[in-house]
Amino acid sequence: MADEQEAEHNAPGPVIVPTGGWMMGSSASMFKEQLAADIYLQDIWSSQGNVRRIAIICVSWGMSIATIEQADALIPGRPGPWTINNVHHHLVAVQDFGLQHLLVPGMPNAIPNTQPPGIGQFVVNGKNVLASRLPWHHHLIVRALDGHGAFVQLHYHKHAPRKDHRKMVTPKIRDKDNPKQKHWIFDRLVLSTQIQNCRRAEPLP
Repeated sequence: MADEQEAEHNAPGPVIVPTGGWMMGSSASMFKEQLAADIYLQDIWSSQGNVRRIAIICVSWGMSIATIEQADALIPGRPGPWTINNVHHHLVAVQDFGLQHLLVPGMPNAIPNTQPPGIGQFVVNGKNVLASRLPWHHHLIVRALDGHGAFVQLHYHKHAPRKDHRKMVTPKIRDKDNPKQKHWIFDRLVLSTQIQNCRRAEPLP
């Protein structure tokens, strides 16, 4: 059974994330203006026209933000260029359940942050960005909505490994036929702490 679960976890997809969820590893952005954008609001390989993804950006030590990037895909699977659209920032819904302890003996109770949960205005790469706050070491649930206010399923498409800390650059998505490509379908992204910030894909309970 464990071998079957491992095979499903690493399958190229699309695979629906089962009850209990799957770990996605550590948080993908921790340097100022580092961008992570591998969670899409649709299957990127079959979608044509306007496509969207969740952009998570580090704005300072202890704080990241989540907003929407969009692009036009004239050909399915080949969108671009991606740009942040402040008009659609409300399509990201974040629940903040508060600070988590690092669970490391002798370590403080995580990074203090005085900014309240909710939407804020930030300067990113010289531009004003409206986005939801994602304080580090908080238990957070991130979901996405369509233009009519209904929740949509999320699609994780695996990107190439990050090689540097360039600002506002996310690694290129792996080709669809790449043996290391993954495509997970799930309902919510859970951000929490296990020594460091980590991500988890989950279906609805």
